[in-house]
Formats: sequence, C-alpha cells, structure tokens
Amino acid sequence: MTHTNTNELVPFLAKCGALQFGSFVTKSGRVSPYFVNMGTVCNGEGVSLLAACYAETFATYFAGKADNLFGPAYKGIPLCAATAAVLHKDHGIDVSFTYNRKEAKDHGEGGVLVGDLYSEKKQVVIIEDVITAGTSIEETMNLMNLIPNAKVIGLIVAMDRKEKLSDDKSALQQIKEKYGIETYAIASIEDILKFAPEEYKESIENYRREWGVEDG
Repeated sequence: MTHTNTNELVPFLAKCGALQFGSFVTKSGRVSPYFVNMGTVCNGEGVSLLAACYAETFATYFAGKADNLFGPAYKGIPLCAATAAVLHKDHGIDVSFTYNRKEAKDHGEGGVLVGDLYSEKKQVVIIEDVITAGTSIEETMNLMNLIPNAKVIGLIVAMDRKEKLSDDKSALQQIKEKYGIETYAIASIEDILKFAPEEYKESIENYRREWGVEDG
C-alpha cells in the first residue's frame, strides 16, 4: 500500500500504544519482540484513521465487487461501521454492514446477527484487526457458511504478522487458498520494522528470519 492514510497507520499505532516493543509470548508460545493490540485504538482520531485505511483498501480491490462489510465481534463491530461511513463519505461507495453477537439474543429481534441480515444476496468482505494463526477468521467463515445469502469474497486485516504455520504458509495465505477469497493486509511486519526503535530492529529481524514467510 502506498496511500497516504495507510502510510500513517504504523507510526500512529506506535504513538498510541497499540504497537509495543519488548518481549511478548504469543498464543503459539513464540516469544515475539513486538505486540499489536488494536483494542488500544479507542478515540475518534484512531478509529477514523483505521477506517480510512480499510476504506482505501476496499475501494482499491473490492469496489463494484462487494456490497457488504462483516465485522466479527467484538473489535470488528466499530471497524465495519466506521469503514462503511468513510466509504460513503470519501469514496462515494455505499455498502451495508453486519456484525455478530457472541451469543444469540433470545428476545426482541433475536438472532446472532445485527445490521444487514442478508435478506438479499450480498457479496461480503470481512474486516479484521490482526491475523497471526487465523483462528478467529476460521470461526467467522464457519458462521458465514451457514448464511445462504452471504457470499464471502474477501478479507481485509489491519496487521498481518506473516508468520509460518504448520505448512510453512502464513494464516493469510492459508485462508486465501482454503476459501478461495481475496485477502489483503494494510500493514505487516515489514512496516513495523521500518518504524521500530533501533534497539529492537535486530530482534525483529531475527524473529522474521525464524518465523516469517516471504509473501502473505
């Protein structure tokens, strides 16, 4: 990505504390020299920047092809809504958005989905924050496969750690191949390396050499 907004993303994440450097144990047990927590982005400036980045990516790759954004609970909820707003305002693209509840509601309107309930056929792009092993994406795909009118054609993530899994492919590569969808990341470990403090660059390079994939 070379757009203005996407170039601003990693420096902003570092400034607001969403991107941290040090020593962190991931779910896989690997000791990572950096950690990304998009939940730290919790003000208007940050959400606006994130939404602008997602919207730029959507407009570049999915304009005219997709008409719905799906944001998995919980972090995907504000992201899909904000991205839909930016798409309309800045790109003239009007899409619906949908998100899910962790537990089905048994009163009122009921159900597990909120927003566009797919009463008509929709071409869907999933909005996610960070991808490492792809577990949450698998859960989302399992849910979407139960909805006849929802056809997932793409996935946009803010940050791709681009780490090898069991078959030496990244989660984004695996998802693309398994489900036959287009997958795009706004930023990745290479972008983090550009903005990392000097004292952490060597450890990030070493981590990338040990666990990274070339493309993803």
